[in-house]
Amino acid sequence: MTIGGVAHISMLIASLVLSVILFLVVAKSKRKIQDIIITIVGLTAVVGIFFLHGTHYFTKLDFYNLGKQMFQVCNFNFLLIPLALFQKNELARQYLFYFSMPAALSSFVTYPSDVENSTWNSVVALTFWINHLCIALTPILILAAKRFKPNVVHIPKVILCILLYFGAAFFVNFALNGWQIDGGSNLSYTMDSGSIMVLQPLYKLIPIPYVYLLPLVPVITLIYYLVAWAFKKYKLVGSFGYTFKKKKIEEN
Repeated sequence: MTIGGVAHISMLIASLVLSVILFLVVAKSKRKIQDIIITIVGLTAVVGIFFLHGTHYFTKLDFYNLGKQMFQVCNFNFLLIPLALFQKNELARQYLFYFSMPAALSSFVTYPSDVENSTWNSVVALTFWINHLCIALTPILILAAKRFKPNVVHIPKVILCILLYFGAAFFVNFALNGWQIDGGSNLSYTMDSGSIMVLQPLYKLIPIPYVYLLPLVPVITLIYYLVAWAFKKYKLVGSFGYTFKKKKIEEN
């Protein structure tokens, strides 16, 4: 499925149409229907990640690889989505919206070589596409249900979590590479930019693992505050993940 080819563009259009339909359905549905749709979408991503990395397409159980893949940005949603859906954890939902969603969306523009070298209907391409689409849709649908909005109060916490997450990914890569900078492990691209076009100029400018990513922090922080400002007057009708009690919702 060549990037920019007919299959790629068709998949993008189909995903956009499906996303709009689901957004409108959730926005117009009652709470129980919203819960069902959002939970199905979120758990589809969780099951898909386990299917890909925990079973290698149902060929064998591999919990070591599944654990290692938690240090890959999108695969971390295997843990994050259940926290966001079933726990009283607003930070998880904010992180899912602010960081996981755009990270998943970016993968539709540039994806790994195994997907590019596969046909659109192969298990490789479909698993990749469905997983990332469901990761991106989960916070969007909670937003559509008016039970979540970007919160300015959580932005510093989200940024700190991002820094800690990438720091942990760097440490894991360093360990997997035999405590050397050079090696085959480059989870979350903390060692170098890999084939990610947007990261390559940064790594050329600052060829230092992990550190080369830091100039992105003020950029995404500014974007997060602009997004929170845009949703400042967005009215909520409840919260997601636990029973909503009638009380004044803090507007930020």
